[in-house]
Amino acid sequence: MTRTPSGEVELIARLAEIFGAAPPEVALGIADDCAALDLGGTDYLLWTVDTLVERVHFDLAYITLGQLGRKSLAVNLSDIAAMGGEPLYALLSLGWPPDRDLGGALEFGEGLAACARDYGAAVIGGDTVSSPAGLAITLTVLGRVPKSEMLRRSTARVGNLVYVTGSLGESSAGLETLRRSLALEPALQEPLVRAHLDPRPQMAAGRLLAREGLATSCIDLSDGVATDLMHICRLSQVGAQLTATDIPISPGVRAVARMVGRDPVELSLQGGEDYQLLFTCAPELAPRLSTRFAQGGLEPPKRIGTIVSGSEVVLITDKKEKVISGGGYEHFRLDPGKSSD
Repeated sequence: MTRTPSGEVELIARLAEIFGAAPPEVALGIADDCAALDLGGTDYLLWTVDTLVERVHFDLAYITLGQLGRKSLAVNLSDIAAMGGEPLYALLSLGWPPDRDLGGALEFGEGLAACARDYGAAVIGGDTVSSPAGLAITLTVLGRVPKSEMLRRSTARVGNLVYVTGSLGESSAGLETLRRSLALEPALQEPLVRAHLDPRPQMAAGRLLAREGLATSCIDLSDGVATDLMHICRLSQVGAQLTATDIPISPGVRAVARMVGRDPVELSLQGGEDYQLLFTCAPELAPRLSTRFAQGGLEPPKRIGTIVSGSEVVLITDKKEKVISGGGYEHFRLDPGKSSD
């Protein structure tokens, strides 16, 4: 009898075995943010797909259909950013509940179209179906990246420094704020709610890292640092050490953590849907990061740790070292307390 996979990572690996070897024109297949196809010329064609399911990835009690349209595309664009690419085209598969007003689907489409315009993509087709179990959204996005610049998950090296492009945990804290109707000062609450409802894919940062050759590996933060950095470590055959005091945590995230009785570092590293980029950089290139980001009008990235030998992601606090590999969101783990994309 075939053994049942123990979780998402093993399921993907087992499916890859079933699907078999990719054709020669596939430069990069299963296990990265996008597939990359070599169809000739100087660019790879990037190809990614994401699905959002009602009551798993979103709750319409907290998000408008227009916001959902924007977010549905943004999470795909974040995959393109993680490869250092730029988006081209999108296809939408929309499962719409038959008992809901179809006018809502148009509101969703307006949000999707606005996001596409913001980032230079074009929605060129798709499919619509009835979905009695709730709203289901699948988006496929095509992009491109110069072959010599493409960023991968599998190329981190021992001694590389680990960076993120922005504060962590804000989306997760925003979700907690919405779920629990937490009373925060507007100046603290608004950035958290915006981070959850209207994430901004780090397209400019991804292109800069790729164009300037500043990143040795990269991934977008959809499931939390504890899980997403583990993917880099597993594919690069390395480990990582993070320092708790270096984790960029905003005052709003700290306030929410206090209110819900969670450690702010834990909330920041395990919460999903940040859609920042996590990347590694050779130490000799690190001094250029702040300068290049500033020249591009971007906030400087924050160093949070180092790539080391081994295989685990370890968090170093003032009291102990703790293995946190895989501690972020897992799609097949029953844990309603975590964010969900």
